Amino acid sequence: MLERLVALALENRIFIIVAFLGASGFGAWRAADLEIDAFPDTSSVQVQVNTTAPSLNAAEIEQQIALPIELAIAGLPGLVESRSVSKFGFGQVVAVFSDDTDIYAARQFITERLNSIELAEGIDRPQLGPISTGLGEVLHYVVRSSNPSRTLSEIRELHDWVVKPELLKVPGVAEVNSWGGFEKQFHVIANPEALVKYGLTMSDIEDALRRNNENVGGGQLDRAGESLLVHGLGRVSSVDEIQSIVIRAVDGQPLFLRDVADVRLDHEIRRGAVTFQGQGEALLGLGFMLLGENSNEVTGALRARLAAAAQALPEDITISVVYDRTELVSQVIGTVKHNLLLGGIFVVAVLFLLLGNMRAGLLVAVTIPMAMLFAVVGMYEMSIAASLLSLGAIDFGILVDGSVVMTEVNLRRLREEQARLGRKLSSKERLACIVASSKEIVRPIAFGMFIILVVFVPVLTLEGAEGKMFRPMAWTFIFALIGALLIAVLLSPVLSYYGLPWNARPERHGLAHLLTRIYGFVLHGAIRARALVIAATIGAIAGTVMLVPKLGAEFTPRLSEGSIVGNVVRLAGVSIPTSVDYNTRIEKQLLQEFPDEIKYVWSRIGVAEVATDPMGTELTDIFLTLHPREQWTKAASQSELVAQIQETLRDLPGQTMGFSQPIEMRMNELSSGLRSDVGIKVFGDDFDELIRIAENIQRVLLDIEGVSDISIDQITGQPTLQVRIDSARLARYGVPREEILGFVEAMGGIEVGVIHEGQRVFPLVVRLPDALRTDIEALKNAPLPTESGAQLTLQQVADVVITDSPATINREWGRRLIRVQTNVRDRDVASFVAEAQRRIADEVVLPQGYIIEWGGQFENLQRAQLRLAIVVPLTLLLVFLLLYFSLGSLRDVVIIYTGVPFAAIGGILALSVRGIPFSVSAAVGFIALSGIAVLNGQIMVSAIRGYRKQGLSLLHAVLEGGKQRLRPVLATAITDAAGFIPMAMSTGVGAEVQRPLATVVVGGMISGTLLTLFLLPILYLIVAERVGAHSEPPVESKATVGV
Repeated sequence: MLERLVALALENRIFIIVAFLGASGFGAWRAADLEIDAFPDTSSVQVQVNTTAPSLNAAEIEQQIALPIELAIAGLPGLVESRSVSKFGFGQVVAVFSDDTDIYAARQFITERLNSIELAEGIDRPQLGPISTGLGEVLHYVVRSSNPSRTLSEIRELHDWVVKPELLKVPGVAEVNSWGGFEKQFHVIANPEALVKYGLTMSDIEDALRRNNENVGGGQLDRAGESLLVHGLGRVSSVDEIQSIVIRAVDGQPLFLRDVADVRLDHEIRRGAVTFQGQGEALLGLGFMLLGENSNEVTGALRARLAAAAQALPEDITISVVYDRTELVSQVIGTVKHNLLLGGIFVVAVLFLLLGNMRAGLLVAVTIPMAMLFAVVGMYEMSIAASLLSLGAIDFGILVDGSVVMTEVNLRRLREEQARLGRKLSSKERLACIVASSKEIVRPIAFGMFIILVVFVPVLTLEGAEGKMFRPMAWTFIFALIGALLIAVLLSPVLSYYGLPWNARPERHGLAHLLTRIYGFVLHGAIRARALVIAATIGAIAGTVMLVPKLGAEFTPRLSEGSIVGNVVRLAGVSIPTSVDYNTRIEKQLLQEFPDEIKYVWSRIGVAEVATDPMGTELTDIFLTLHPREQWTKAASQSELVAQIQETLRDLPGQTMGFSQPIEMRMNELSSGLRSDVGIKVFGDDFDELIRIAENIQRVLLDIEGVSDISIDQITGQPTLQVRIDSARLARYGVPREEILGFVEAMGGIEVGVIHEGQRVFPLVVRLPDALRTDIEALKNAPLPTESGAQLTLQQVADVVITDSPATINREWGRRLIRVQTNVRDRDVASFVAEAQRRIADEVVLPQGYIIEWGGQFENLQRAQLRLAIVVPLTLLLVFLLLYFSLGSLRDVVIIYTGVPFAAIGGILALSVRGIPFSVSAAVGFIALSGIAVLNGQIMVSAIRGYRKQGLSLLHAVLEGGKQRLRPVLATAITDAAGFIPMAMSTGVGAEVQRPLATVVVGGMISGTLLTLFLLPILYLIVAERVGAHSEPPVESKATVGV
């Protein structure tokens, strides 16, 4: 069938050329619409459920919010994990679904379950988080004012009501979040003494505000044939109107709100803040991209709309974009383009040198752009973004393998035929020659490239984060290889007819001819010294096997994003002003120490308006946007810069600090709830016991090489002012409990309505005076407004004490836990975890009912290793069977398969020499290497078998087959390696992920090619001699070795 396809292609040459040009044009058209991103999104399908309850502490949030929601969503289709975080006033439940679950269906499932539960009064309705992912946070911008008199409340108002609505109009935006500043509110500050004087309670104030701040409808009236709508307008809209609300009449005189309370503009009790550039507080805006959108397009549109919105702001307001995901995308794609361009140049140069003919090299080089355009079409149809992983692992050398062999054979046969006839071939003779030679080689070419396709099947079976990361790469490579196969089988013969020299003189000089002569003599010498060659090979294999345990392992290398995040942990209960002061000092110090490295530095304290990341005020994320690396003067790499920053901040008191990167941190959080490389989760019920176990684990980890940035969840130690009502004393005075609770609740503020200022809406809140909120003794002695008029103070009916309470309660699958988190520096993660697991098992005693689970990126590595350990052998077995059915000789298939471990030798040695741990990226390199090794082995064995069929002796067949296949084997091997050399040596942004894969292929091609050219012929000769499949003189006879 393949032979017939080749013949048809050569019979319809013009049609084939036009068809491939049309397909390439279609690919170029699709390329313009192809999504571009830095790397694949590995986030799981998850839904955040956020609930606020200002009056509840962490334990009450757990019992009244987290637990009911967890029970409600249990058993949902596709649910694989549920996590929750409970803090004072806020609870978040995260539902994680299987990857095949539609995000909109998952949100619908959760919404239906939430509608079925009843939460206690005073708890806000649960809200779903934005439809975004770990890669969704695409834009950070800071809003500031050059006017010292402009308050943070005014800046926040301008952002929320001018800038934010404009950004939300951008297609593909899931959410625009505000972090920092103050939300404007209208505050009614009740005066307890005045309330007691007039016999009022807090409830009276609240009811008066609710009754006197509303509009009503009175239906319709008919008047002279027209209908009039009746509308009563009673909403208040200013401080003066609020103050003039009448509460009741006293002795015939109105009692106004201003008589018992002060009304003023104020702000919320905030749970987060932002500092910037060591200049104090600012407002941070965050743009979130909708799941599945094009990050480049959305971010570009956000920036354009942001610039337009800034025109409507006062002149003193400035907006600075401090983090833009497209900058990382541009840098990563720049690295990919650079590597692909250099790889392409190397491949074409090698083709010119080895094929010995400029025209032949150009004809083969045509495969590269055409195959890539085929890949673009497949990527577009499967919604695969052009990224570091999907494009960065494509080797042009592998793509041209089939065309190299096809063109080389056609060129050689044209030369042989012209030499035989002694004249230039006619068009008909030329066509017949190319038809015959193409038919001869098309089956091995197609079969060999099909084998490379098959060996990538294991990558397609990867699941979880590793599957999302590497499946796009495999699909892209498969699409490109299918295009290359079609080009080699259909287009290359046609191009050979038109493009190869018409006067193809036999090659007597040149690099390829010289290499063939040298190879013939060296191969003959190796055959004579075969025992030494085999012994050396066995020694190399043994030595390499001993290196494997020393390599170490990690999931993927840490990709340098060009930005750094410092995760700061302070004592639970630290105030926001204190954190602001600390962060401002840190920012100033960093900018002074690293002016050439750090462009922007800003800090996020606590939580934003939409709490996608529920941090307490004791937690701060310090973001550092870096200058281009060429500008740096104090560090050569990002890891070195992080080490210097750690040293600079080491002596700061009262805090611990770890370092990560924006996307890396967010992806870790969403995938496992962790912010670090490794997390140890201790499950149990008692907080004190959990803390004791965690501290013991921390003690063990600190003694292990490679530990860095270690931290323990602060689950206790939150200072809490408790007002404990004494029922007996309360009954003695005949005061209802709700009056006392209302008084306490007013310390934080009770929202009783909203005030409209045009289209802007602001909360109306009743609160106690600041003096009672900041002075505990004053609070104890504050008069209690009671309905009975009893003259009481708070301490007469309640005990006011300061105590510690849970700061944060984390749960997974309904179980409490505490986490010990650590990063790993200057050591591979797998060996660190192995040692830590052994040490903790030996040295940490767990009480009954307490268990330990390990989490982090190494889980992905273990899952990938387990999957590949099953699928790769099955795939290699399938390839083995395919080869056997093709060749019909078990002996030949086994000989071909010796190339796989031989190639692996070079890959392992290359990793060891460069100090690169084994990773999933390296595993993909070994998978690709196995296919190339099998292909080269098949090419060599096929040539030897061909000469045997022509009647040559075994020795002559081995020697001639080796010489004949030297050029295509070298061409495929060197081009394959050359295509990956730029990736292996690149230091650009994102190169870290490509480097292990490229290093394995380059190293493996060196060893694999040497062993294919020398050891494989020797093995073929030895095995054939042992089975008696020859009748020629012994090796030591005077066999002709000439070229």
